[in-house]
Amino acid sequence: MSLKVQPHSEEAEKALLGSVLKGGIETFEKCKHWIRQSDAFYSTDNKKIWIAMHRLYRDRDGIDIITVIDKFKRLNPDYEDNKGISYYISGLPDESPSPALVDKYSKIIWEKYLRRAVSKSANNLYSTVLQDDHQSMEEILGEHIRLLEEIKNIRPTRLNDLEDIVEETRELVNTGDNIIKFGIPALDIPAGGMTRKEITVLGGRPGHGKTTLVVNIVRSLIELGNKVIIFNREMSNPEMIRKLVVMEGKNLSYSKIRKGDLNGSTDEFNKSIDKIKDKYKNNLLMFDDVKTLDEAMLEISRHKPDVIIDDYIQLISCPDTLERRFQIEKIVQDYKWICKKENCSALLVSQLNRDIEKRYEPRPRLSDYSESGVIEQTAESALFVWYGYVFNDEEYSPYQSEIISAKTRYGKVTSEVVGFNGDRCRFYTTKEEALKDTPKQ
Repeated sequence: MSLKVQPHSEEAEKALLGSVLKGGIETFEKCKHWIRQSDAFYSTDNKKIWIAMHRLYRDRDGIDIITVIDKFKRLNPDYEDNKGISYYISGLPDESPSPALVDKYSKIIWEKYLRRAVSKSANNLYSTVLQDDHQSMEEILGEHIRLLEEIKNIRPTRLNDLEDIVEETRELVNTGDNIIKFGIPALDIPAGGMTRKEITVLGGRPGHGKTTLVVNIVRSLIELGNKVIIFNREMSNPEMIRKLVVMEGKNLSYSKIRKGDLNGSTDEFNKSIDKIKDKYKNNLLMFDDVKTLDEAMLEISRHKPDVIIDDYIQLISCPDTLERRFQIEKIVQDYKWICKKENCSALLVSQLNRDIEKRYEPRPRLSDYSESGVIEQTAESALFVWYGYVFNDEEYSPYQSEIISAKTRYGKVTSEVVGFNGDRCRFYTTKEEALKDTPKQ
């Protein structure tokens, strides 16, 4: 096979460097919005010249022929042809026919670089497919899709014009479209709901009803017209449907449904199943076989939901090369960025440390989150569900729970006592409502 030269433009690279030598720092600033890394230059010499310019810019030194030659020599003391490179750099301004077109030169260089990156990524993807390495394939595929998307929407930077930002803010204030209400009073009281492009974390110890609360949230979000995607990592999709069936039914018992006991409830069960098919079919997407974070990101980009729910993040499979705290940090931060990219909100369910059960006061606090530091810093809101009956069945009612807002960036810290009925898989405004909704035997 004949060898093909990778995409590049020697002329554009020389024209850009020559334009910077003519225009100095102001021209360099125009270019750096396009050229985000030195590998964009195909020529090794041109790459080293750009690095020398970047170092001068960083140090706030002037950029011209003399300073660039001097910096180049300092950065590359072992370069074999220093005299030749001096002549080369001195001649670059002559290679720039129109410095005013430096944006055009920059775009050509960056597009050629992206094409080289896509070629390399495609080759890696091909090799990984042949090796049948599923986890590596998902990671490479995610990067490949990102590169393709950038080529399709090639632009110098994501810097937005201030006037556009102001008008977007005006529209959001007028429409309220940046707030997604939970539709559950105890959750909406702190800040009115979730904010688009932000994440909320929900924590709770096993047996406190956090997954049941998640199902209640899903139901409410769907009723408010939102598109929801949920990654069921702890329970299976059928188990979640079972909980929804009980919630939507008028007199169904979760304990009986789990046992397959429909004695006297068959009609109600079938009505509830039919209701779920109609009510959730268009706006609820469930996955219980998405193992890695990259797989989750692909599904989110594909389906573009209003709300993402991940139950729960400690079960996400991550590369073993990372310590657990760095794994959690990557998970939370990647969710933060996908929310910004897709203009949605995420609810991340998190496990709590076991130390909470050793304390005299067992109510959860921020430090109880597993790897709490990154969660505290990144999350817009940090919530807990706490079921006191687990700790003291004499002091607390089995029909009472508590939703704690320990951090709310745009609202207030609160603690709301709510009704809870585990056999009905439901949360209520008061414990009296929960007691009244007990299934009839």
